[in-house]
Amino acid sequence: MMSAELAFAATEAKQKLGEIMDAAQKGPVIINKSGRPHVVMLSVETFNRFQEYEDRYWATKAEAGVRSGFIGPEATMMYLQEKLNG
Repeated sequence: MMSAELAFAATEAKQKLGEIMDAAQKGPVIINKSGRPHVVMLSVETFNRFQEYEDRYWATKAEAGVRSGFIGPEATMMYLQEKLNG
């Protein structure tokens, strides 16, 4: 867990959605269900940044596969497209 995160119970989140959305612009907000973390609300900017990190990670893995001769460029592209679309 991050040290500075906010957490709300699901019932409280229903009542404070606007406040939670504002807080999510500054950092992750945990929504708990039955006393346990259930979902995280993030700003769109943070979500997009995570998506970019993930895309770069997989692109690096695919490039390493191509360089090592594990699979060819066409198979790598098909694999990445399947992962991104599926």
